[in-house]
Amino acid sequence: MKKINKVLGLLLIVLMVTGWWGSMAFAATVNDDQTITLKIIHTNDTHSRYSYSAKNNTIGYAKLKTIITQESPDLTVDAGDIFHGQSFATIETGGSIAELMAAVGFDAIAPGNHDFNYGSSRLLELGTMANTKILGNNVTYSESGNSFFNDDYLIKEIVVDGEVVKIGVFGLISPDIYGDTAPANVAGLTFGTRESVIATAQQSVAVLEAQGCDVIVALTHIGDSDNGTLMRSDAIAQGAPGIDVIVDGHTHDVENREVNDTLIVQTGCYSSAVGVVEITLQKAVALAARIEIPEAKINEAVPAEETAANVLTTAEIIEPEIPLEEAGIVAAVAEVSYMVVNKTETLTTVAQATDDVIPADPSVAALTAEIEVREDPIKKEVVGNTPVKLGGSTDNIWQDVRLGELNLGRALSDSYRFVTGADIAAENAGGIRAQIPAGEINKGQVIDVLPFGNYLVTKSVSGADIKKMLETSVEIGINNQIANDKNDNSWPSNSGSYLQWSGVTAQYDLSKPVGERIFSAQVGVADLDPNRIYTIAGNNYLATSSDYPGLRDAAIINEYSACDEAFISYLQNVGNERFMTAINTPNVTAGTAPQPGPNPQPVQPAQKQSATNPRTGYGHWDWDCYFDQFLVSDFVNNGL
Repeated sequence: MKKINKVLGLLLIVLMVTGWWGSMAFAATVNDDQTITLKIIHTNDTHSRYSYSAKNNTIGYAKLKTIITQESPDLTVDAGDIFHGQSFATIETGGSIAELMAAVGFDAIAPGNHDFNYGSSRLLELGTMANTKILGNNVTYSESGNSFFNDDYLIKEIVVDGEVVKIGVFGLISPDIYGDTAPANVAGLTFGTRESVIATAQQSVAVLEAQGCDVIVALTHIGDSDNGTLMRSDAIAQGAPGIDVIVDGHTHDVENREVNDTLIVQTGCYSSAVGVVEITLQKAVALAARIEIPEAKINEAVPAEETAANVLTTAEIIEPEIPLEEAGIVAAVAEVSYMVVNKTETLTTVAQATDDVIPADPSVAALTAEIEVREDPIKKEVVGNTPVKLGGSTDNIWQDVRLGELNLGRALSDSYRFVTGADIAAENAGGIRAQIPAGEINKGQVIDVLPFGNYLVTKSVSGADIKKMLETSVEIGINNQIANDKNDNSWPSNSGSYLQWSGVTAQYDLSKPVGERIFSAQVGVADLDPNRIYTIAGNNYLATSSDYPGLRDAAIINEYSACDEAFISYLQNVGNERFMTAINTPNVTAGTAPQPGPNPQPVQPAQKQSATNPRTGYGHWDWDCYFDQFLVSDFVNNGL
């Protein structure tokens, strides 16, 4: 439990009388037992899901605003991945979401890895547009070491029953972000190491405690499921004591657990729930007095700590035995301390957010409709048609595309090959974010599938490197399947690096050792030549992936349009035959490697023997036996 002391002097009394509090808020609740309850409303990983939909399991911003109005929280925050994910956001590079956030009213947000998808400078603009503080204390400029974001902390003062309670907030993003957004998006920035992030958290707690904060909140885009490779939010709780609540994000989990006296919460993802943390504080009051120094002492040497007639002495609240006036006390003030005694988390889910209980806020609903109208002509432009659903066997595209080859993945990769003329193309599973139902395909749907704004590049790589890429992709797919079967949120950190292909066909045998599973590969109709150089196309993020060093290290031949534009061009120009071939023809499939046959022993030439040799002399030939031996040898050698 954390205990913070503060002194509220005569000035506070004046402020109480006049009602002048500056930017202080008046939202906290004083309970019957004289405890104080603060409320924090939090969201995370909404990925631009902006509207209410029971079918899609999203609450949206208009209902979030109503929840805020009903709950009257003392703090409203988001733990990142806000401005990116669907065409509603990407059409305006996050501006539409920033408008809605400003209308809802967020005190602070943590930066998510996908919030950098439009570039770091755009993220700063979006924070200003959203009228909120972006807190990422471990994000600094590489060269200077200075903070990248404009604010290091948020200290919010809440007036409760005549006293001020301070909530201090700081933010962190996972130092493992480097693999979660294109390097160009975070060029010139440093996110530290796991050790330095914990040190940053410790320093932030110390700063906020020194500022007299009664409650300390960390906004972290870190998460709790790392499969042993990534940083976890509970490492922050363990390494930086003094944090009351960690509002977490990044791993799309529902968190509600206490670690080292720190409550860690996370609401899942895609606006599927809104979290409410209630923090109960116990108030204690002690006596602080201002003692008037007698005149006789005025001309004497007085210790510095007793000057200005402002010596403050503290005692427990008891009835004084001597009247205050006789003791030389001319004014008494209250010294108040607060101790966090309880923390709880509750979720408001989509099922609970029915219109009769949580109606949409009219002003935010109207703003949403206004934005939809201005974007509608762009989104509804028809760019193609598909006779079948493009996606996986379920409605969970995030999962399906990491577990196997999809018709949508083949079509996307084929579009990259079509636009660039490359021999081979690949799309990483993490780059595919939505499905397309059968029927007409419009531009908005394409942007939903490819929301990251990535562009195409081509590189020259050897056939040997292509085979290594195939091997790595198969291995990632196996690990993804293991994680899916375990159902414990242990997906590998590189799960999104599983590849969808075009231009190459291959077979793999899972009974073979890792790195030796691909037993057959062709580019076009010819076998993959390890010594030949091939042109491969992919998005600029995949081109820098550490999972595929041969691709990463190769020089870029050319840069092309954005991936969504390439797919639109493909749909409009490729023709039905190639499109149908792409979606219907698997590229990388399981099989059984052929077993090597026995090595035939060479037939020794007949030697001319002496007729007088008793062991090998001339004698009668058994022609029937010889003929049988010839036939068997011929069948074996010719595979008959």
